[in-house]
Amino acid sequence: IILLFSCQKEAVDDTGNLPAGKSQLQVMLTDDPSQIFDSIFIDIRKLEVKVEDSSGAEHWDVLTIRSGVYNILRFRNGIDTLLASGYIPNGEVKKIRLTLGNGNYVMLNGVAIPLDLHSSDAVLTIDVHGGLDRIGVRRFRIWLDFDGHGSIRFHNGRFELDLRIGHFSHHNSGELEGKIKPSAAFPVMVKAISGTDTLIAIPEHEGEFKIRGIRSSTVKLIITPSNGYRDSVINNIQIRRGDDTKLGTIVLHQ
Repeated sequence: IILLFSCQKEAVDDTGNLPAGKSQLQVMLTDDPSQIFDSIFIDIRKLEVKVEDSSGAEHWDVLTIRSGVYNILRFRNGIDTLLASGYIPNGEVKKIRLTLGNGNYVMLNGVAIPLDLHSSDAVLTIDVHGGLDRIGVRRFRIWLDFDGHGSIRFHNGRFELDLRIGHFSHHNSGELEGKIKPSAAFPVMVKAISGTDTLIAIPEHEGEFKIRGIRSSTVKLIITPSNGYRDSVINNIQIRRGDDTKLGTIVLHQ
């Protein structure tokens, strides 16, 4: 609250909306889900942004963040949440830095299991280099994509957190969505092979799925169902940057 109030006291530009010499940045949170765990809770404490201004000087700025423990598996199939926002100097965003706390854990079959976090893994730095969406006059947005499936490892009898995070914006990536039928084939895992990346979706109860942050122009979709239903593969799906490719209903067979 103090940070927000102090920002409002700064001189505003000629539009009356933003402090002079500054832009607004919103950092959104979404997730690439896990089929192993019921929930993955990540303790996010701080978010900083490194900006290079017009003079070439670099600054680290702390954004206003809703710090706390997030169940990142809630944010899938196109669902996201605002993680942090604030004013930064006009210029190019170079890096985003996250600081984690020690309150990280997973839920597995109704049991809470702590995640060990080594001190070297508590601070993560992500290269961005200006890959932002413009959402207004000097207003920008970017998505952080947490890899819930690939961020947890089992080592020496303990679960460890080695958080992996990607990033995307709408203008430099595409989206893919569809619906899986019948419900008797659930649970279902949907994988989109995008270049060297594998993006995962787990359809909701009605079968809808959505995969975001696809950077390649084509993807291979692999659908892995249960209960005796056969895998299904769709090759060469065309992806358009800044657009949503809709596959419609995909019917699986035994």
